Amino acid sequence: MRGLSLILGLMFLALAPIAGGEPVHAKHAQVELLSLETKARPDAKLLVGVHFVLEKGWHIYWINPGDSGQSPSFQWQLPEGFSAGSIEWPRPERMQSSSELTDYGYHDEVLLMVPIHAAQGIAPDGQALGFSVDAKWLICREICLPDHARLQGSWSVGGARKASPETVVLFARAKKLLPQPLPPGWAARVESRQDTFVLNLDGSVTGGRPQFFPLEPGQVENAAAQPVETTAHGLKITLKKSDLLLKPISVLRGVLVFAGGEAYQVEAPVMAAKGIK
Repeated sequence: MRGLSLILGLMFLALAPIAGGEPVHAKHAQVELLSLETKARPDAKLLVGVHFVLEKGWHIYWINPGDSGQSPSFQWQLPEGFSAGSIEWPRPERMQSSSELTDYGYHDEVLLMVPIHAAQGIAPDGQALGFSVDAKWLICREICLPDHARLQGSWSVGGARKASPETVVLFARAKKLLPQPLPPGWAARVESRQDTFVLNLDGSVTGGRPQFFPLEPGQVENAAAQPVETTAHGLKITLKKSDLLLKPISVLRGVLVFAGGEAYQVEAPVMAAKGIK
C-alpha cells in the first residue's frame, strides 16, 4: 500500500497546488521561506531556508531518502546576477517502518538552508529585491502525499531592517544540526568484505553509539543492523552491503550520527579485504 501511494504521489507531483506569500498551510505541514539576512550587499553571501513544521507523525526526506520516498527539491527565481547553492542538509533521522524498510528524513520541523551569492552590481537605491522558490516535497505517514508551494521573500538594498530574533534563533539551531568534518586526529577507512563494509574510525571517539547514514543510495542495506565494536584505535561499524550494489566502490560517503547528537561527514576510502576481489 505504501509503495502504491508513493507511485501515485510521484505521478501527480506536477499537479500539486501552488501557493505564495506568507507561510503556506500545506498538506499536514506549514512551510515558510526565511532569510537570515534582510539586506543584500554587492557580492555578499546570503543564507535562506525553507522551514517545514510538520504535523505529528508525518515526515519528509533527507538527500538519500532510503528505501522509499523522495527528497525535497527547490527551484529558485532570483534577481539578475544572484545564484543559489545546494541544500545544506541537517543530520537525518532513521525511520524504520518494518524489518525490511528504513527511510531517512525529518519529523516535527526542519529548516533546509541554502546559500545565495548576491550579484556584484547592486545599487543601494532603497528598492526591494524580490525572490521566490518553487519547492516540491513528499510528506508521508501511512501514505505518501506530494506537495508543492511557491514561497516568496525579499531583500532590501541599503535598508536597515533586521531579521527577527525568532529567525536568528531558528537559523542558529539549524546550523548546529549540520554534519561537521571529522575532528582533527580522526581518520575513517573502510574494509570491503564479501557481504559487508567495515567502517573503521580511528581517533578519540566519544558521544555514544553511532549510526551511519549512506549518502548514496544502493550501497548499504538501510534496514540492516549496524553492529558497533570498540577497537584499540577507536571503533568499527559493520554495514551490510545492499543487494543493489553490483560493482565495487572506491569511496564510502555518508554521515555518522552519534547518540549524543554529534554528526560528522564521512568520506572514507574503500579497500578490499585480503582474499576479496
